[in-house]
Order: sequence, then C-alpha cells, then structure tokens
Amino acid sequence: MKKIYIPIIIVIAFSILVFSGFKIAPQIAKNYIQDHSKELIGRQIKVGDISINPFTFVVEVDSLKIYESDEKNTFVGFDKFRINLNPTKLISKEINVEEIYLKGLYAQVIQKGKEFNFNDILNKFTPKEKEEKTEVKKEKLNLNPKELTGGFDINIKNIHLEKGTLVYKDKKVGSDFTIKDFSVQIPAVYFSRQDTHVEVELKFAQGGNLKVEVKFNLENFNYNVQVKLNDFSLAAGKPYLNDFIQYKDFKGFLTTHLKINGNVENPLGSTVSGTVHLKDILLTETSEKTLGVKSVDVSLSSANLEKMDFKINSITVDEAHAHLDLLKNGKTNIDLLLKAPTANEPPADSTTPPPANNLNFVIDKLEVKNTHVTANDYTITTPFTYKVSGISVKGENINFNTPCTINIGAHFPEGGVLQLSYKGALSDISTLDAYVSVKNLQLKHFSPYSKHFTAYPIVSGTMAFASDNKMNNFNIKSKNTIDIYDINVGDKVEDIDPEFNVPMKIGLYILKDKDDKIQFDVPVEGNLKDPEFSYGKIIWKTVMNLLIKVAVSPLKILGNVAKAGAGAVGIDLGKNDEIVIDPLKSSLNSEQYAKASKIADILGKDPQLKIQLIQNFNLKKTLEAYRLHKLKTDFYKVTKGKSSLNELDEKEVLEINEKDSTFIAFEQSQKIDKVALEKELMAMASKRNQELLNSLLQKPNINKKNLSIITAPRSKLMQYKGKSLYKIQMDVK
Repeated sequence: MKKIYIPIIIVIAFSILVFSGFKIAPQIAKNYIQDHSKELIGRQIKVGDISINPFTFVVEVDSLKIYESDEKNTFVGFDKFRINLNPTKLISKEINVEEIYLKGLYAQVIQKGKEFNFNDILNKFTPKEKEEKTEVKKEKLNLNPKELTGGFDINIKNIHLEKGTLVYKDKKVGSDFTIKDFSVQIPAVYFSRQDTHVEVELKFAQGGNLKVEVKFNLENFNYNVQVKLNDFSLAAGKPYLNDFIQYKDFKGFLTTHLKINGNVENPLGSTVSGTVHLKDILLTETSEKTLGVKSVDVSLSSANLEKMDFKINSITVDEAHAHLDLLKNGKTNIDLLLKAPTANEPPADSTTPPPANNLNFVIDKLEVKNTHVTANDYTITTPFTYKVSGISVKGENINFNTPCTINIGAHFPEGGVLQLSYKGALSDISTLDAYVSVKNLQLKHFSPYSKHFTAYPIVSGTMAFASDNKMNNFNIKSKNTIDIYDINVGDKVEDIDPEFNVPMKIGLYILKDKDDKIQFDVPVEGNLKDPEFSYGKIIWKTVMNLLIKVAVSPLKILGNVAKAGAGAVGIDLGKNDEIVIDPLKSSLNSEQYAKASKIADILGKDPQLKIQLIQNFNLKKTLEAYRLHKLKTDFYKVTKGKSSLNELDEKEVLEINEKDSTFIAFEQSQKIDKVALEKELMAMASKRNQELLNSLLQKPNINKKNLSIITAPRSKLMQYKGKSLYKIQMDVK
C-alpha cells in the first residue's frame, strides 16, 4: 500500500515545487531586472509586483518605469500590464493570446538635432565592428504568414491600451507635443486569412481628438484605413513654421475624415477619399496685421498618387481675408513673411525628374464667398489704402488640360462693382479669354495716385471700365473703354514733385462733354513676355497723352459751356437737374449713379426728408425701339456666332443699320411677341431700380425709410411724352 502513495507524493511535491516556482520566479525576475538594468540597457529600471497565475496562465506586472539617463525623469513606463495565454492551443499548432491589457503607458521622446534621448540605449545594442555592406535586391513581398511564424497560426485577442500618454519634444525648434488619454482597442490580430481590426483613439493636449480604424489582411496585404481627426489645433505646428516664415502667431483647427484603401506592396497606388475642414485659420504677422479664413471645406472623391489622378467634388472657401502691402524698398508683406534661404542651405534641385504620369485633376465645383482683400501702397507720396469686399469666385469642372470658365465678382467702396469672366486651360496660361467690367467706381479713393503722378488730388468722379482681352501664345489683344463722369480735382500741391507735369484742371475741363462726361477707348496690343510691355502703363500713358493734347487746344475751350446753376433743392447735378436714362438698358451708367448719389446726399444733411425717384418713359415708343433693338441683337448673335454679349458687343449692336438688306431679310423672318417684350421692358425697369437702390443704400444715413425708387404705373407710361428719366419727388417725414 505504501508503494501506491509514492507517485501521489511525487506529483504533489512536483506541483508544490511548480506552484512555488510560479510564486518565487516573478520576485527573482523583478530583483534581477532592477539590480542589473544598467548592464542590460544602460538605464535604471523600477518594476512593481509581478505575478503569474498557474491555473489561468495570466501574467501581471503592477508597474514599470525606465528612467532617463539622469535617473530622475521617466523615459518609458506603465501602471498596469496583463497578458493571458492559452497553452492548450499549442497542441493544434496555434499560439493563442486571450488578452493583452496595458494601462497608463507613458513615453517621452526628446530630440535635439539628430540626437534622441534613447540613442544611448540603441548604441548599447549596436555592434562596434562595421558590418559589410551587401547589395539587397528588391523583391516582391510574397511571404506566407505561416512562414513568418514557423508553421504556427497566431491569434491575439482583446488588445487594450488605456489612459496612455505620449510626449514629443524637439529642443531645436522648441516644440512640445503631447498626446494624452489615448486608447487602443484591437479585437483580434490574426496571422491567417482573416482581417485584423485595429481601433486607436487619442486626445491631443493642444486640443482635438483622433480615431483611426485599420483593417489589414496578412494573407494578401490589403488594408483599409479610416481616419477621423476632429478639431486638431494647428498651433501645435508653430515651432516648425519658424523655419519658413517670420510671424507673431498662428492658430486654427483641422478636421478630416479620410478613407484609404490599398496594398502594402504598392502604397502609392492607394486610393484616398473623404473630407477636409479647416476653420478659424489666422496668421498674425510681425506687423500685427492678419491673414486668415473662417472655413475651408474640401470634398475629395478620389486621389491616387501613383496615377497622379485627383477628383475633387467641391472646394468652398468662406470669409477669407488678406492684405497686400507694397513697401518702399520694393518688397511686399509676403516677402517679409517668407524667410530667405540661409547661406549654407543647399540650392533647390532643379534636375528632379517629372512624374511618370501627367497630372490629372478635376474640381467639380469651386466657390469662394464673403472674402475681402485690402491693398496698401506705401511706395507713393501719400499712402494708399483700398478694401475690396464681397469677393466671390465660382467655377465648375475646373481641370488642368481643357479650357474652363471661372467667374469672379467683388464690391468696391460706396457701391462699386467688379465682374470678371476668365476662360482658359490652367495648363496653358499663354492662351486665354478674359472680360472685365467695373461700374460705379468712386475715383476720390484713388486721389493718392493722382497726387503722386500729377500733384492734383481727385475730389469727385465716378468711372466705369470694360475690357475684353484675348491672348494667344502670350500675344494679347485687348479692347478697353473708359467712361468717367463729373471728375474734379483740387488745387495742385506745390510741395510734390510729380512724375507727369500735366495741367489736370484745364485738361479735364476740356475733355468733358456738355454732360460732364469723359469717354474714350484704349486698344492694347503686345506680348506679355516682352520686358518693355506693361498693361497698366499703356493705359495710364494714353490718359496722360490725351490730357496733354486737349489742354493745348483753345478751340475746344470755346465750345465748352459752363455748368448750370443749382437745382430746386440746392443740388448741382451738372448740366441737367434730372437723371436721364436709357430704357433699353437694364443697368445705369456712371453719370446716372453719380447724379442719384448727389440727390441722396441731401438725406444725410436733413433726417426729416424723404425722397422718391420715379422712373418715367414713353412705353409705346420704347416698346418699338426695344423690338428693333432685340432684332439687331439677335441678328448680331447670328452673324457673329455669339450666345451672349458683353458691353463692347452692345456698342456694335447699336451701330447696325436697320436699312441694310441683310438685316431687313432677317427682320421679316422673325416673329416677336409684343406682350412678352413689354414684360421684359418692365423687368429691366425693375432691375434698374433695384441696382440704383442697392448702390445708394451703402451711403451713410440712407435707408429704405427715407429713400425709395419705383417705376410709374403702366397707365401713366402709356401717356407719357417726355424724356426717359427719373423724376424726383420730395416729402417730409
């Protein structure tokens, strides 16, 4: 019987020995690591309690700290570590980890130039003798997962990192970047045919959070990555901006949701899609002036770097603001913002080969809105400041290789308007078609330039400008027309030495017609690559030559009638005390805007007054004239092959002879509905009213309570026999 108990005693003794080993071994390991840490890695290591559960095969480490070389600060550490192994799976050639748990991971990376705070650890494990360099041929990545694991399947489940903190400091640039409270959740990692799914969530100390989801298959190396970055503070990158620009402050936020699909063997062939949102971007220059934008939204349909193929659904820019300062030293604020390369900085490599594939991109929709730019010119005698507001840009199907159209609009101070239409291919800027129209431009704002070039300040005047530009291989042909009304200058400033000695007062007096208007055309031709060519100088020189020519013409002075007296309400409207209109045009000209502006100025002087402008014209005569004008317009479009007309085309329409046989034949072939024509005329009248009202409402103390603009009733228009004009009706509140 005693022999029966011997095996039992041996098993019990062995179990006690193994159990004791599970209890004693961790303490031995802990003491060994702490006592020999400097020998092992050259750093002091502090380890908390280590435990191994012999029944569940769970290994736990309460805490661990690896100190910096100063033995005071922590380099890497954690609060809690746990791993749960399943040894029973080894029988079926499977390495199975049921759980890996890590809490409170802390790591600090400090960089100073090329040196890092862990270089001493790396050096300890780097062989001193130099390894022979061998040529490594690049081969296709085709390893089988089981080859990597010695024929074992490896499954790791429930990987969870909790409450981690990562710190990165760059001593050279002064950056301090901290990720706090980050967590990593990985349901399972498979070294087999199944996809591994990884989720990472973290918060940035500077603001924002990041979530990354990765699905990866080790069998075929395909991956799918989803990145969700919310309200990331771009101020974290300020230290790195110091290498490129000189500025005082920078801030803003980035949100992006991206999807990336690809294969590890060809990362450049990955396809990226998603959205990017920038908000509250603000760059403060050393001068305290700012450049910024409230929001930028980009919707990316797909992007592929390998194919150089980018398809963008939309780009929207809202409330951007900028300024351009021209300085006396020939530089701009942009020059001051950008840092010049240092003397020891290598020059840019101009021999970089072009990409294998041609760039192909399409922007389905581009929109810029609520934007303003301020121009400041400090190069002239009196500094010039001008703000262009309400800038809008709209474009569709913008691409690199085929012509596309972009329309730009803007508002100038006191009711001025800009419209620009550009058509051309972005890959060939040498060929384009552009039309520019400026209306109701208040010239007094440009007095600093007038003083600088002529020594005469501009005190009043409005201008309209139209320019039709066609360029082929940098050879430009441009038709320009300038329409100026009621321009006046003050006395010559004697202490200014102007660039042009022009008798401005007498020159303008002679140039004006009987209605206080100046109108002339400026054709421009040349090659933009010619260093002697300057678009602006040609126009300015034309104006100056015209002034000088007419200033020495005494016959013109005799034909110029002096201004009439003031009107009934004490307003000087020029030659007439009414605003004459052309009922065939939907817009008003500079003279009409200026006269209406003078009328509205009264309201600013007496808040008790109300003014109503009533539009009158002979409807019967206007209807017949409009019928003829419509026929001429349609005839012009057919003969010229145009679908729409600009202001310069309209001038040529007026010159068509209605007695021309070709035109008569065209007229007889057309059928025009007079009822529809009348509706169009009345719509044009309403448009004139609205445009004029919108312009005048921008003046101080003008509102819809003291100013209204209407069209006379149809019954009165049918009986009206006078000139087409706005009648002025005044009342008291």
